[in-house]
Amino acid sequence: MKKILLNFAVVGGGPTGIEFSAELHDLISDDLSQLYPDLMKYVQITVYDVAPQVLSMFDANLGKYAMNAFKREGIAIKTSHHVENLRPGPPQHVKDAGTIHDEHTVYTLQLKELGEVGVGMVVWSTGLMMNPFVERAMGKSQTLHVPHTKSVDYADDGAPTSDWVVQKHPKTGAIVTNDKMQVLLSVPPVTSSSSDAATDASTMTLQDVFAIGDCATQAHASYPATAQVANQEAMWLAKRLNRDDLATQHFTYKDLGVMAYIGNWKAIVQTKGGNISGQTAWFIWRGAYLTKSVSWRNKILIPMYWFINWVFGRDVSRF
Repeated sequence: MKKILLNFAVVGGGPTGIEFSAELHDLISDDLSQLYPDLMKYVQITVYDVAPQVLSMFDANLGKYAMNAFKREGIAIKTSHHVENLRPGPPQHVKDAGTIHDEHTVYTLQLKELGEVGVGMVVWSTGLMMNPFVERAMGKSQTLHVPHTKSVDYADDGAPTSDWVVQKHPKTGAIVTNDKMQVLLSVPPVTSSSSDAATDASTMTLQDVFAIGDCATQAHASYPATAQVANQEAMWLAKRLNRDDLATQHFTYKDLGVMAYIGNWKAIVQTKGGNISGQTAWFIWRGAYLTKSVSWRNKILIPMYWFINWVFGRDVSRF
């Protein structure tokens, strides 16, 4: 049963899942191993992903570097594996399952390739769905009754007043916008009375309603759902509104690169200038997070806490 309780499963091989796995391994190997040395032989961290390689948004060589680093640290990576179900309780084949009084003590992952796998903790980091707040705000009908007002940009001055549907991405459900972050509306195709053919759906733009970040996607561009994109959209839109020049400007995303921590003071960094891996990339990764801190207070306290943890170890009394 100890092997199940100390079996950690991370579902999703993107930057979030990989960084969590690396941080968890560092915590266990650097700090918890000194407090519970007899339990270390039962610990197992496994990353499951449906793709043939983790960190698919990185260059293939960087992805392989991360996978090799994980293997050296004892972190198992199961690519091309499909999770079909997750339920509380141990797997059916466990003999001492009767000793578990609370079924939420352990969990069972149902994998297409491996069958049932008992785990003590599951971290789900696979993808994004429609933001619950946005979904509730949209309402069940998800329609908008729009009359002729200045807040609506009509391509045709003769467009009729009707119930316009907020455009959504067919897969993620994200709100569709133009390149100015303005929400797009569309009317369902109208079937002609003389024939069964349907006319093309019309499109409208809400000029004073904007959507940015993970809850939105642009109609003619596909950007990754990352904080870097959301931050650039927010900064761009705030500047446009303050300068009142939205009509003449269009948002353009500037890719500043991607990076991920892979444990043991190592990281990978991918930029337009090239790829970096190892401890050099780790220093860049740490520096990037430090410079992006929102206040001078944090910029001073964060390196202080890093130094304290490096000297005395992590404060495990809070866990």
